[in-house]
Amino acid sequence: MNDNQMNYGIAEKHSFKDALRNIGNIAAVGAHRYYFYAEHEGDTSQNKISKNDLLRLLVDNKQLQNQIMANELNIDKGGEFTMGIVNTCITQNIVTYLNR
Repeated sequence: MNDNQMNYGIAEKHSFKDALRNIGNIAAVGAHRYYFYAEHEGDTSQNKISKNDLLRLLVDNKQLQNQIMANELNIDKGGEFTMGIVNTCITQNIVTYLNR
């Protein structure tokens, strides 16, 4: 566990609009939205992390910061992104780094 007793992860955004868009779309490639979240130890509520907050958390890891800034993850200001084959490793590396 990291020093500040926070757990970090990735969650899928669920909304009524997303459900309507995915009806009948078996593949639904690129339609699912994800976000990074933080939760305090002992608290089950997930707090969504914005792009700027994520960049601040990654201040000591310039490689991951540069991947976000270069839009390799294509994360919007609110912190949402689509998951694909290319950026799966980036998201895994970010969560691993944050939970170190």
